[in-house]
Amino acid sequence: MDPDQMQALAARDQLWASLRRLKPEIDRLAGGQFDGSENDRQIVRLLARIVSAELGFRAEDAEQSSAQGSE
Repeated sequence: MDPDQMQALAARDQLWASLRRLKPEIDRLAGGQFDGSENDRQIVRLLARIVSAELGFRAEDAEQSSAQGSE
């Protein structure tokens, strides 16, 4: 694994680890308890950005795997 990949993996792990403290709020929202408050909107936006970043990471991983497989 090259240094860029290691750095990206570390950033990805840190991102997911940071969600641990929000787990009670995430569980509440997942249970349908959305009250429309500013706090709820911020958490939903944060989760959307994290999911978007994860999809980007996975797309990059697939591209790199595909490129390495064709070498």
